[in-house]
Amino acid sequence: MIHHHLSDEMILAFAAGSLSAGQAMVVACHLDLCPDCAARVAEAEVIGGAMIDEVELSPVADELFEQIMLDVNEGQSFPEPEGPLVLVSEQDQMLCDPTGARVPRLLANMIGNDFDAVRWRTAGPGIKQYLLPLQGSEGEKVRLLKLSPGFVTPDHSHHGSELTLVLKGSFSDDTGRYRVGDIQDAEEDMHHQPIADTEEDCICLVCTDAPLEFKGVITRLLQPIIGI
Repeated sequence: MIHHHLSDEMILAFAAGSLSAGQAMVVACHLDLCPDCAARVAEAEVIGGAMIDEVELSPVADELFEQIMLDVNEGQSFPEPEGPLVLVSEQDQMLCDPTGARVPRLLANMIGNDFDAVRWRTAGPGIKQYLLPLQGSEGEKVRLLKLSPGFVTPDHSHHGSELTLVLKGSFSDDTGRYRVGDIQDAEEDMHHQPIADTEEDCICLVCTDAPLEFKGVITRLLQPIIGI
């Protein structure tokens, strides 16, 4: 059961198409795992459509629609996946990797449906990452993080936002415990130290729009190498 859901503000922003490409991807993956939030987005889209229908229509230039579509395609396009495309039927809510971990549709189309086949890069003892080839806003990065069982992340705060979706295992911090499908929206003023608290790897999809602010001297010195 999912305990940590999207905020109303995030639901409305996604329905309105105003999220960045990275945040929109993480939210879309959460919606594949969370029928409650998917229903809230559908409701927001219906309400938004009804509000648009009530607005008095006025004539616009013929070329305006083409320009809008061009801007949308350029701003929200996703890159071609490096690996083979995994096709999922409309009825399927998700794929599962060989271990049974859930792989949302959009992510599966980029990396396949086997987390073990991901080209992980070691970022430090107990932590690996894979940076997704996603064209986001300036400074935005979307990555998969894999934490070994019992791994304690370095104590840190944020220069920007950090949106995290759990795909396998779980982690805990001062705000609670986050299991598969749970999403954490950490703002700039949040300070925490997540711990992978199960006997299996914790795999998360994470979007950040600025580097983290680590508290330890050694971690700060290694940050340019780690790239987080």
